[in-house]
Amino acid sequence: MKVLLETSIKRYLERVEDLLLQQEANNNLMLGLLERGKNNIGVFTDGIRLGIVEENGEPIYAFMQTPPNKWILPKVKHQHEHAIQAVVQFLFQNKYPVPGVIGPSELVDEFVGLWKELTGKIENIHMKQLIYQLDEVKVKPDPKGKLIQGTDEHLSNVREWLQHFGEQANMEIAKTQADSMARSYIQKGSIYLWESEGELVSMVNNSRRTRNGASVNAVFTPDEHKRKGYATSVVAALSQKLLDEGAKFCNLYTDLSNPTSNSIYKKIGYYVVGDSVDCLFE
Repeated sequence: MKVLLETSIKRYLERVEDLLLQQEANNNLMLGLLERGKNNIGVFTDGIRLGIVEENGEPIYAFMQTPPNKWILPKVKHQHEHAIQAVVQFLFQNKYPVPGVIGPSELVDEFVGLWKELTGKIENIHMKQLIYQLDEVKVKPDPKGKLIQGTDEHLSNVREWLQHFGEQANMEIAKTQADSMARSYIQKGSIYLWESEGELVSMVNNSRRTRNGASVNAVFTPDEHKRKGYATSVVAALSQKLLDEGAKFCNLYTDLSNPTSNSIYKKIGYYVVGDSVDCLFE
């Protein structure tokens, strides 16, 4: 078994994309980042690390990092029992920084156990998530409201709501970062708002695209507008729009500990296809 880093996103995708597409919804984060990098969108490709585990010259596993972020461990159809061990040894022997890992719970657990043995570092579970997929929208958005694409005139709303979204999702988003994200989302045309009776009441973002899927994130409704069905309407409306535009499925992550959001997405037609653990090393 051999572990190596590829330097070209194009060559990397040629070698591992089919492997990742076997579990496309579960691997939406990694595939989406690679798709964005392939099209030179954003600056995250600076210093990107693209890992491959080979056996007899054929790729059997892949992993990646966009420094200084966590290493991403994807889910593959036939997981080799020694692949994670090979990844851990490679990172340790080559002294690559490992701030954390994100991936399926069983793989993260294995990685964490091996990394602790080598380094003595203690893990801190940031969040346990479920990965959902939707093939068909099963609810109708509120006919009294409408989905609108975010524009420059909505910048202050989007910026403020992204900060509050970060607070609720247990991930701090500074005001300057929220401003940068809001401007980027508006420029890319990915952010959408739900308008009800002339008032903006909820938000959702189309975060990534993969070959067949589209990811939804940053779902937020201000406290004064909660429990009125607005989150259901905005997610259902954007999901249907993405399907109408050619996506074969939509997917999203939810906090495992949040029964409200999980209930909302199931009502819309999302169903669980996997899990993900976001883990930091102290």
